[in-house]
Amino acid sequence: MKKRPKEGAPIYPVSPWEVSEEQFLPAYNLRNETIFSLGNGYLGMRGNFEEGYNGPAGTSVEGTYINGFYETGDLKYPEAAFGYPEKSQTMLNITNGKLIKLYLEEEEFQIFTGELLTYRRTLDLKNGVLRRALVWRSPAGREVRLAITRLVSLTRKPVAAIAYEVTPLNFCGKIRLFSALDGDVRNLEMKKDPRVGSALKGRSLEVEKRKIDSRGGILWQRTKKSGLYLACAMCNQTDGPLSKVETIVRPLMVGASYEFAAEAGKPVRLYKYLAYLTARQGEAGADLMTAAETWAKEAERDGFAYLCQEQKAFLDGFWEQADIEIEGDDHVQQGLRFNAFHLLQAAGTDGFTSIGAKGLTGEGYEGHYFWDTEIYIMPFFLNYNPAVAKALLLYRYRTLDQARRRAWEIGLSRGALYPWRTIGGAECSTFFPAGTAQYHINADIAYAIQKYVEITGDWDFLTDYGAEILFETARFWMAVGFFNPRKDGRFCINVVTGPDEYTALVDNNCYTNLMAREHLAFAARVAIWLEEEAPAVYRRLATKIGLTAEEVGLWVKAGEEMYLPYDPSRGILAQDDTFLDKPVWDLEATPPEKFPLLLHYHPLLLYRAQVCKQADVVLALFLLGHYFSADQKKRNYDYYEPLTTHDSSLSPAIFSIVASEIGTTSRLPAYHGKAYDYFRATVRLDLDDYNGNTKDGIHTASMGGAWMGVVYGFAGMRVCGDRLCFAPYLPAHWQGYRFQVSYRGRKIMVTVDRNGAAYRLLQGDPLVIYHFAEEKMLGKEPWHGPLDQGGPEED
Repeated sequence: MKKRPKEGAPIYPVSPWEVSEEQFLPAYNLRNETIFSLGNGYLGMRGNFEEGYNGPAGTSVEGTYINGFYETGDLKYPEAAFGYPEKSQTMLNITNGKLIKLYLEEEEFQIFTGELLTYRRTLDLKNGVLRRALVWRSPAGREVRLAITRLVSLTRKPVAAIAYEVTPLNFCGKIRLFSALDGDVRNLEMKKDPRVGSALKGRSLEVEKRKIDSRGGILWQRTKKSGLYLACAMCNQTDGPLSKVETIVRPLMVGASYEFAAEAGKPVRLYKYLAYLTARQGEAGADLMTAAETWAKEAERDGFAYLCQEQKAFLDGFWEQADIEIEGDDHVQQGLRFNAFHLLQAAGTDGFTSIGAKGLTGEGYEGHYFWDTEIYIMPFFLNYNPAVAKALLLYRYRTLDQARRRAWEIGLSRGALYPWRTIGGAECSTFFPAGTAQYHINADIAYAIQKYVEITGDWDFLTDYGAEILFETARFWMAVGFFNPRKDGRFCINVVTGPDEYTALVDNNCYTNLMAREHLAFAARVAIWLEEEAPAVYRRLATKIGLTAEEVGLWVKAGEEMYLPYDPSRGILAQDDTFLDKPVWDLEATPPEKFPLLLHYHPLLLYRAQVCKQADVVLALFLLGHYFSADQKKRNYDYYEPLTTHDSSLSPAIFSIVASEIGTTSRLPAYHGKAYDYFRATVRLDLDDYNGNTKDGIHTASMGGAWMGVVYGFAGMRVCGDRLCFAPYLPAHWQGYRFQVSYRGRKIMVTVDRNGAAYRLLQGDPLVIYHFAEEKMLGKEPWHGPLDQGGPEED
């Protein structure tokens, strides 16, 4: 196992409801731009300075993004083959509406000129705003106090706003504020690190129309290839002794300059209201521009203070349901809230978009959606707001035709294969061994549908959307798998890649086969249920896709006969047919600077060794834990843990959860210690930049994993069928913790402290819950249970 970063002083001051920067250092600016990003699932803005940035090259990435707004490009291969994806999709860096330049007489305010006398930047998690307060002395000795507040509205998706206040401290004279929309934007270009940058060259957005007047302006732009349009509107509102207004129109920019006759000690203010709207070719035109202007003008009419009130009211509701309260660890408390806030900012909620691996905070992975959403992030939204989880699944339904097309592209005549990485639904992965070959994404999506229905009881979703996804993706397993006579007729799935991308193109990856088995069984149950409960709907769907009873019967057989590689001498599941035949990679002898391995060793060297990038078999122990005994989990965990580098940020959370379960069920406190160590590496991954790449964007999957680490790990919550179960313990470092659970229309408060566990029904009808093995009807009265449960003491 690769050594995790040693815990040192936190990068940012520890505070329960904010993240703050108290000194500006250019070397950390890229990271801070990510940390101080704002978004609402539709629109995202990196934490760039309003005045722009003239610091050292490579220390800033100006970024504004819209979820699902992308450019396409031609994918080029030195040696192409049948079925390779042909088009890329890259989330575009769009019009910079943050731009506000300040001039004192003719001196331009810039961080790198003059002198910063005081400085503080704060991400306020309770109010959902970014604040910057500073005092700056110009080269000529003029001093000003700046107070800048930015928000991206959580209730008005197209809207962002900035309040910019300038107070001259030791002079009277001319102050000028220049507010603009800058269309001269481009994306990062590809670097040696395959996780960063894109193949796009130059600008991808062309300015079609522009307009400016003394109150605001608009840019209307289009992509060169993807057929998407963007309208960005601004309204500017001033407060102070305005003496002059000028407008500027350039080919790629519109702006307005506001000059004030300022007096010492008296502030002048500019309020900037922005609105971003998009459309597809054929839908765009004057209406899009008018709509964007309307959004901006309505925000201006309501005023900045009112937008802040709206933001606070929304977040009050969010934190009431989503907050995990920790007693005894302020570092973890800050990390959990920071993560939850960023997950909220990342999630598409319209049913047409999903969640990028980096959210809307940076250009890592080109803004692509992965399996991260269904396996690592969906649980958070199922608990906070099941409607968001449903919207994320609807995105998969609306891209089902493209998944069908992808199956056809690789040579299959039926079924559906979801893309490994995408935005609009088409496969964008150019490296098929760690892309298209990860067929398990089909089963991951099916698993998310199953959990959504179990937790919400929304059977209508299955009828209207889910069943068709399940059936078409189940067909895929029958197309790529077979009943192998050399393995006693067991159903085998060959030449696949599991979650561990350091082992690729193997036969019978255990995680894939286990998840495919679950997928096939669930699809068959849904088919039988649908035929019995909604026969007209079933007939209509069966006719549409050509489904027969014989086909459903084959799903049942394949699931029952699924081959699972197993090593009887060790009593463990083999990661695949040949994994245990390979030599073990010596991780202890691998220099620290050689991690992550993928950047320092050819894939062929990695593929021929026992080394894991991330949880693979161990992930199956968590997701499908009800199939394994406590002893089986411990044996498998003990074998695979020393082989795992955790070079993927998705990994530590899973090892934490499974270690928690082993520690509780087997009464092995050392595993609770492991669980906490892995959890700490997860919960502050971005805040303390453990992987050194927060600059490229947040790690949304790890953030979801931190939530799971508490709820599924420390509290031991599981939902299986109709059973809601808990097996909680209290980490040694904590005094207590509590969180809310959403389950089938109920809300339950779970509190764990040194007195035990308490469950209180906050909303909904009474229900049965399980505390360890004890069944309890939870009604109006809270119920308390002890934490001291389980098997033998540790030797």
